[in-house]
Amino acid sequence: MPRQFTHVSGSVNMEWGFKENRVAVIALHKNGKSDSQNFKLFKPLKISRNFVYRAIKRYMEFWVIEDRARSGRLKSVRAEAAIKTLRERIRRNPLSKQKIISRELNISTQSSMSHQGRSTPENASPLKGTPP
Repeated sequence: MPRQFTHVSGSVNMEWGFKENRVAVIALHKNGKSDSQNFKLFKPLKISRNFVYRAIKRYMEFWVIEDRARSGRLKSVRAEAAIKTLRERIRRNPLSKQKIISRELNISTQSSMSHQGRSTPENASPLKGTPP
């Protein structure tokens, strides 16, 4: 979640996520702050007690701050803009092939079919050459 920070020279927009929070927690831990002191410092930033304890525990076990590798297949299309583009293409040409559209938009065929939704008119046939 992006947060906005105010600097002496003005307002600065920067991405501030879990990794940055972990880095801050670990830096204070290395400087001798206890877990509860860390939590009290980060409470105004809405960083939970569990986050502080888990970050320190994980650092002490594995000596890493990086995000863990995610298991499973990630969703390829989540952005509203990509879904909107896909639906607009289908609306313009309902008889176009999903495989070609998905290749052009660099998304999986399964994602393009699932996001097709109700954007095609009822009179469009799913395959070329078949009656509507």
